[in-house]
Amino acid sequence: MHLYNDQFSKEHNFNENNSPNKVLIICSTQRCGSHMLGHALFETKDFGFPLEYANAVNLEEWKKRLKTSSIGETISKLKKIRTSNNSVFSIKLHYQHIEQFGTFEQVQKVFPNAYYVILSRKELLKQAISLVIADQTGVWINGQEQTSSTVTYDSKEIDRQLRVVIKENASWRYTLALTGSNYIEMNFDDVKINMPQSIKKIADFMGLNITKTIIPESPTTKKQSSAINKEWESRFLNEKHLVTPLHHPKSFSSKVLSKIKTR
Repeated sequence: MHLYNDQFSKEHNFNENNSPNKVLIICSTQRCGSHMLGHALFETKDFGFPLEYANAVNLEEWKKRLKTSSIGETISKLKKIRTSNNSVFSIKLHYQHIEQFGTFEQVQKVFPNAYYVILSRKELLKQAISLVIADQTGVWINGQEQTSSTVTYDSKEIDRQLRVVIKENASWRYTLALTGSNYIEMNFDDVKINMPQSIKKIADFMGLNITKTIIPESPTTKKQSSAINKEWESRFLNEKHLVTPLHHPKSFSSKVLSKIKTR
């Protein structure tokens, strides 16, 4: 996979004397729209720049550039250059990125009293298909160089990615609830339809005053789906419709039917 090189640009840095008083963590899954939300938040200049700093590939490059050896040291230096002038630092974490810290407890130590936003999509099949296409082309974000210009339909991989997304969404909800973390949930479709309202919702959640902030009216990133995505979705659903549906045990069916008849 080619790096998304724009993330390392010094143009995205803030005043190096900044230190965060508040931390926003976007709890995401791959292809859930977190890139879109992250860039919109960056445009306000009030949320730092939420990127995948803990992505294994990105992290290694950050270590080289910042001359660090551990994730803790790397994040510490990133806070100094990517904390906005109102003292907010943000990061995007896919559930799998927790492994870079060791445990979620370590995440909490690196980001004490963080504000968490779970971002998910309603149409998870579309997300799974987008995942498969991105994995085959190597293009996860606009601006990345393709590793392959062709894609091949793979129903088993779509099914696997669908299960992964469902599991990781559930894992975020379970982990944050179990640890008593301060979080809200947001949906990709709602964010995309009303970006200003979504950003204000996050600001209110964090207790940030952004009344003078210029908020983007629409996504600042480009849509990546194409006719192939729709074609694969139709094909996958048609294949699943051919599968013999699961039947309830006769005992269960008879009980349900008897209740229906007596109503």
